[in-house]
Amino acid sequence: MTFSINWDKNGVYVKFRGVVNAQDLIDANNYVISNANFESINYQIFDFLDIEKFKITSYDISIIGIMDKSQTSVKEEMKVAIVTQSDYIKEITTEYDQIMLGSNWETRIFPSYETALEWVSIE
Repeated sequence: MTFSINWDKNGVYVKFRGVVNAQDLIDANNYVISNANFESINYQIFDFLDIEKFKITSYDISIIGIMDKSQTSVKEEMKVAIVTQSDYIKEITTEYDQIMLGSNWETRIFPSYETALEWVSIE
């Protein structure tokens, strides 16, 4: 497994390592949205700072976006923080944002875990 998941009462932190492929991202997303705690959280932080390679295509990110968009009827509002310094991950996140348009899920990109945590902690 190239990721670890840590829950707290308000959110979830997903830390990726090594080579991240589409199945890794889909698996992590499934763990989050199928968890009993999902309905009670306000944020998700996905940390890609320690990865070696990000092997995700536009098609792959559209699958993640469709999975998340389907959850907006269960969880109307959510903050999704992406922690990265990779231009490619930043670019592909804009494709995810396009799928999520019209929902109350908000996505932002941060250079560090600390700045992401600061944002998700603001009510």
